[in-house]
Amino acid sequence: MATRKIPVTVITGFLGAGKTSLIRHLITHADGRRLALLINEFGEMGVDGEILKACGDEACGEDDIVELTNGCICCTVADDFLPTLNILLDREDPPDHILIETSGLALPKPLVKAFQWPEVRSRTTVDSVIAVVDGPAVQAGLFADDPVAVQAQREADEMLDHDSPLAEVYEDQLACADIVVLSKIDLMDGAALEQTKTDILADAGAGVQVIAADHGALDPALVLGVNAEVE
Repeated sequence: MATRKIPVTVITGFLGAGKTSLIRHLITHADGRRLALLINEFGEMGVDGEILKACGDEACGEDDIVELTNGCICCTVADDFLPTLNILLDREDPPDHILIETSGLALPKPLVKAFQWPEVRSRTTVDSVIAVVDGPAVQAGLFADDPVAVQAQREADEMLDHDSPLAEVYEDQLACADIVVLSKIDLMDGAALEQTKTDILADAGAGVQVIAADHGALDPALVLGVNAEVE
């Protein structure tokens, strides 16, 4: 059995931020990598999965896309996420890279810490944590494009064990991020885009890279295989 560690990219961001657009782009520009995808966008269950399965790309087949539908991933790490991850890792032909799309309500820290558990630490490495940020929403001080939809998502998740305000979840996303992907830049003028980048850099952790992406389009080399080795 191969002993190499499989890189994992964690993708966070509120409902509607543009995570699915980014993932669709990465799948269709995988450059020979075989990708597996764990989706946990509670409140939009089935939607993201069906969109991505419809991509029809050999880099990420239908069997390589798994939905976690038992609630926010940060609240069900032991019961739901880790067993599912182990199923992927135990395959005879495991993926080259795993993408994890978290719920918009998920606090990234508990998920990242789960990769320190002995059962997965020896088999995976967190390549990077990406926060997808809705540029116009952040510019307006809303953090999420549709706060009402995010609140409905919160109320629908019976497994959610935290009631953190959106601002606090946003801060946690930035604090854990190695890369911030700024989405919906087509809706911003140049001055607003640069100011939003400046604001994000002021709020994010040291060394964070901010990448502007139009409809999720960016060079995959900027976000896959970066070897951040997040702890």
